[in-house]
Amino acid sequence: MKRHSYPTLNALAVADLMASLRSTPFWMSLAWSDILQRYRGSLIGPFWLTISSGVFIFGLGPLYSALFGLDVKKYLPFMSLGLLVWGFLTGVINEACRAMLDNASMMKQVKLPRTLFIFQLVARNFMILLHTLPVFIIVFFYCDLSLSLNMLLIVPGAVLLLANMFWISLLLSIVCARFRDLTQIVSSILQLSFFLTPIIWNPRTQHAPSWIVDLNPLYALIQLLRAPLLGEPLSLKVIAMAGFCLIVGGAFTAWLFSRARKQIVYWI
Repeated sequence: MKRHSYPTLNALAVADLMASLRSTPFWMSLAWSDILQRYRGSLIGPFWLTISSGVFIFGLGPLYSALFGLDVKKYLPFMSLGLLVWGFLTGVINEACRAMLDNASMMKQVKLPRTLFIFQLVARNFMILLHTLPVFIIVFFYCDLSLSLNMLLIVPGAVLLLANMFWISLLLSIVCARFRDLTQIVSSILQLSFFLTPIIWNPRTQHAPSWIVDLNPLYALIQLLRAPLLGEPLSLKVIAMAGFCLIVGGAFTAWLFSRARKQIVYWI
């Protein structure tokens, strides 16, 4: 079997990525079609996501604020955004574990870029996140929050978040296609991470070891959206952690993808 040199493998991987970027309208349409298919026959369609998220947040918010002894109007915005962004992160990560496996038949029959399915996956879950953000708008007015220029940081924060979620998804899709048992391991790690990550508890008002916050990449990814929407600036620690993850994780994933791209179709 012919073996490709490293420069050739890298060029093929870059070509795969560029082909996916040129096909943006295609995978965006696929992502939206996936959502519509999921709610086919429903009267309000994807907005069931908004209702279910709203019921969950307004049900648990007052309860946890009472348990923690906090003012509900100060606690609810933090918790609601934490849960909404966490839902996006876990949705992407869990689906990424089966991204290649779920598209196996299409990959074997049609010549498509491997990264196209990753873009589709991230886009689909981001659209779901956007459908749940009206819940925060209700929280915003209920808790008497005010607009701030810091909210404009949501744009670079979202870009940095999506870039990180892309390499995480691509990495998991490759390793889980090769080692199927990793899917269950990832799911278990996410369950534990929910309690270790400041989602329903706030490190500013509740005591916790500083390393749990400072060295937690999931917290940094959540804060990329939560901090701007709360009118807070993005801290240097959050930016540094998210940037470090993007550079190191992205570089490793690029190396792995360039060498595993050809074998993926045989693993699935």
